[in-house]
Amino acid sequence: MSEQDNVADPQQRMSDLWTSTKPGVPLFMNVTLTIRPERREEFLAALREVLPPARAESNCIYLHVGQSMTEPDVFVLSEGWHDLAEYRDVVLPKPYFQTYLQISESTYARPRVVVPLTPVGPM
Repeated sequence: MSEQDNVADPQQRMSDLWTSTKPGVPLFMNVTLTIRPERREEFLAALREVLPPARAESNCIYLHVGQSMTEPDVFVLSEGWHDLAEYRDVVLPKPYFQTYLQISESTYARPRVVVPLTPVGPM
């Protein structure tokens, strides 16, 4: 069990995760986005632009996107990155990613839901 497992407060664990400076800490997460129906095509266009360069990042293990079969305005991004600090400090600030964030965040019908995951089993 790691020291982080002893932190009972989920908000504190999230804060610790996003402020970590330890190199080599992987990041796995699912991000659920609910998009305003009238902005869905704009969101999809921004998503199509960001996926190829994001997937080409050497830090990217995987980046998959699915659209709900029952709620067409709900999208789930499943992401795996080799290094959380590099993702946060190098990938996210890149112009292509910032353009995507600016466009996509303006299309949200409700706040995004980020669920960080701990890998289970061998990697």
